[in-house]
Amino acid sequence: MYIRKDGYYKLAKQQGYRSRASFKLMQLNDSYHIIRHGIRVLDVGAAPGGWMQVLLTAVGKTGTVVGIDILDIPPIHAPNAVIIKGDIQDPAVRQQALAAIGRKFDTVVSDTSINISGNAAADTARNLELSHAILASLPDLLKTSGNFLIKLFYSTELKSFLTLTRTYFTQVYMTKPPASRSSSSELYLIGKGFQPVPPVSGTAGDR
Repeated sequence: MYIRKDGYYKLAKQQGYRSRASFKLMQLNDSYHIIRHGIRVLDVGAAPGGWMQVLLTAVGKTGTVVGIDILDIPPIHAPNAVIIKGDIQDPAVRQQALAAIGRKFDTVVSDTSINISGNAAADTARNLELSHAILASLPDLLKTSGNFLIKLFYSTELKSFLTLTRTYFTQVYMTKPPASRSSSSELYLIGKGFQPVPPVSGTAGDR
């Protein structure tokens, strides 16, 4: 049963976060340490801005957070927050994101998903297609040795995406944070040590 106003939902309201998903990012970062003070982070599919709130706290005043979404993101009143309305698959949007910081990002994160149609098979396929598009954009956006975090949904095709991701990162992990609902098929992939040109051989980890 889907219960919208669960403990994390209420806690988000109490603490001023725009989404209960904020706690997922906190938990993931506590475990994998991909966000630190002073870095530049790109949040793909950032609406409504809950992850941006967490990221801004984590990077501090010397870091920068750029959020991109095809949907409107309500303003975030922080001098180091940049909001871009657009599609990450558009090269012009990617260039706009890079121009905001003057270099490639230290970390790219994404909690995005497609609008649900009700056809489970079709929705899963479209979500995976979007994940592939985000992964394909990383050579343009993510610095060598950078980190990556993306939400995925379980499917029989997920293994091929995981295999592809391992060609670009020295370490790859799959996990489900406590704030994820047990009824949800969502999983989170963490990639560490980005290599824009896949090596002939390398090491990767599972978790």
